[in-house]
Amino acid sequence: MSPQPRTETASPVPSLRLLVLSEIDDWDFGLRLKASGHTIVAWARPTWKRSPKGDGLSYTIRTILRAMLCRSKPLRTIKPRFDAWSWLDEEKIPRITSPNVNSPEFIEYVNSLNIDLIVVYFFSQIFKGKIFQTSRLGILNCHPSLLPRYGGPHPAFWMLKNGESVAGVTVHVMTEKIDAGDIIAQQELVIGESENNGQLTQRQHHAAAALLTEAVNAMAQGRIDPKPQNIAERSYFGKFKAADTILDWNRSAKQIANLWRALQPYEPLAARLNGTTIKIYDAQPQEGPPSGRAPGEIMSKRSGRLLVQTGNGYFEIRSYEIVPFHGWINRILQEFLLPVGSRFDLASSPMGLNSKAVS
Repeated sequence: MSPQPRTETASPVPSLRLLVLSEIDDWDFGLRLKASGHTIVAWARPTWKRSPKGDGLSYTIRTILRAMLCRSKPLRTIKPRFDAWSWLDEEKIPRITSPNVNSPEFIEYVNSLNIDLIVVYFFSQIFKGKIFQTSRLGILNCHPSLLPRYGGPHPAFWMLKNGESVAGVTVHVMTEKIDAGDIIAQQELVIGESENNGQLTQRQHHAAAALLTEAVNAMAQGRIDPKPQNIAERSYFGKFKAADTILDWNRSAKQIANLWRALQPYEPLAARLNGTTIKIYDAQPQEGPPSGRAPGEIMSKRSGRLLVQTGNGYFEIRSYEIVPFHGWINRILQEFLLPVGSRFDLASSPMGLNSKAVS
């Protein structure tokens, strides 16, 4: 475990001027920084666009109308715990656009801010060259994994798909090599048995806010002791592609459920049967003795649910749609299609993703 910056201190924390680069709204880092006496000079994103709201009366009405009009099921959302966008507006902190952090225009702008430190979290650009010379104390990055394991852009997806039981966040010194800088602090997070991508990522956001604030305070007091990463333990996973989301019924029920969790709540898991695509919105694995059925075979069926044999155990599909039908039409067709004894294709093509990498 890498060292944590000490939180106890007998002297006040010197105030720092910071530039924050992050695309996350559900993140209370700014609030924590202000409470520690620091100043956010500006907050940058490649673009400033709000995500659609997923709760409240209007969302409920839209969901009902979608069902009545036979629209596809809405993807579930994670209710935010904080609204960084509104907080920045309340604090009158400039929200700036940064299409390219390495451009001469952005470098010139950052130099004009006279900042002490740049802090980065979930920012989809690679930093190079002169940007590292624009702040007195350099650049801190927070990565949502326990580096040197699971470097790369989508660690939550890969950790869940691979069945990991522990995730985490890492604060490290940013360098031109991706996710490879010296480690300042880490925090482990135990992954819940049924936790999905959105739920895990939200917990990582708020753990990152607290850990980064501690690291900024420690840096302000000159108390950090960065440690090099153990390159021998490094693992890197790139952007996941459509091929990475293919459901293989020869896998165990637990492994298939892990893939479903890794996609939720952003994408349904897709299966195919005789050329028909089935979008799976809710499911869980079940243990049980061998049934003698082939992997992918539907063992039982009741309203809106299917029980499917896998390579080891059973996969209970608790909510699904038969493409291209939706709503009440879909529910009627489910009574007649996908009979018990029919068999899903062993390696089903993904739905909703193409052959390009997902960003």
